[in-house]
Amino acid sequence: MIRAVIFDMFETLVTLFQGRTYFSENIAEDLGIPCKEFRDAWHATEVERTIGTMTMEEGLGESLRKIGRYSDEAVEMVCRKRREALGDTFAAVPEESVRLLRVLRAHGIRTGLISNCFSDEREMILGSVLYPLFDTVRLSYEQGVKKPDPVMYQSIMDEFGVTPAECLYVGDGGSKELFAARALGMTAVQALWFRPGMFEPHVPSPVYTEFAHMETQADVLTEALRINYEVTDYITPEEYMQMRRLVGWSEFPLEQAAEGLGHSSYLCCFRRGGEPIAMTRVIWDHGYVVYLADVIVRPDCQANGLGRDLMNRVMAFIGSNLKPGYRVMVSLQAAKGKEEFYERFGFAPRPTDEHGCGMHQWLEAK
Repeated sequence: MIRAVIFDMFETLVTLFQGRTYFSENIAEDLGIPCKEFRDAWHATEVERTIGTMTMEEGLGESLRKIGRYSDEAVEMVCRKRREALGDTFAAVPEESVRLLRVLRAHGIRTGLISNCFSDEREMILGSVLYPLFDTVRLSYEQGVKKPDPVMYQSIMDEFGVTPAECLYVGDGGSKELFAARALGMTAVQALWFRPGMFEPHVPSPVYTEFAHMETQADVLTEALRINYEVTDYITPEEYMQMRRLVGWSEFPLEQAAEGLGHSSYLCCFRRGGEPIAMTRVIWDHGYVVYLADVIVRPDCQANGLGRDLMNRVMAFIGSNLKPGYRVMVSLQAAKGKEEFYERFGFAPRPTDEHGCGMHQWLEAK
């Protein structure tokens, strides 16, 4: 069970690629300095700027002195433009980030922040709409250490009184932050929602295949609120009818339910305390046609990632049972309003330019 979620800031809750950007190549152009020459001198002061032994102004001044281009005017101009760019970043905090923090706290989950930052970034963080939504904060500029030093992670766990297994760490992957969290025993996930707006050479990290990927802030909420469950391959007709009743689906005789369940090619039921909370089943002629007959999550257990888990298991079952050279059509009938959910797994709504709408009818014995 997750009791605390610890976040990175930049490219996780806000992005520096929003609005006016002001990176090293922009600074070099403003100062009329070859980019590589400035970047080498600038990066040489990065650790000192990150752990608080140099302010932004001091670090920039030191960098310009090394290449013989120092002036008070140059330092003032660059620092002003950085603040303007950071202002764009924090003026555009996504509502999804705000909501994520608020919902976590509403569920009693503690929220923490660990951010490597410079003096100007620290000021922006402290003044942001996000800052009051953290239960505790560790900023490298204040702490005198930077990620991936484990002391920052451990100090938050100690303050919250939680174990690593009860912590979820969310970050874009820069500064080896995910590896540090995982080494401590936390569940570490990579935030990818800002990635389409990034550009080189400022992309903080590659996409790591060894970590779970969060495509939206809502995915983090799903992961944090995930329900523990037991996976079984059975459901009784009575339980099946009860599940259908809870989500407002039609009911039919138990004998008919038993026939249907018995002829399923795949059946998966999640149970908590022995009670079914989610289930799915597949009908497959083992030739060309696969039909996803049910995806049911009990209403009081919805929005916890159970539907996603069911679908991942279904798609894995189909993929693992395809014979070489086989190609199958997998079909389903989405409940109204759930089409987007199935699109995430590659299903295309009909009609399309090539295909008409899906159709069905009910027949009853006379």
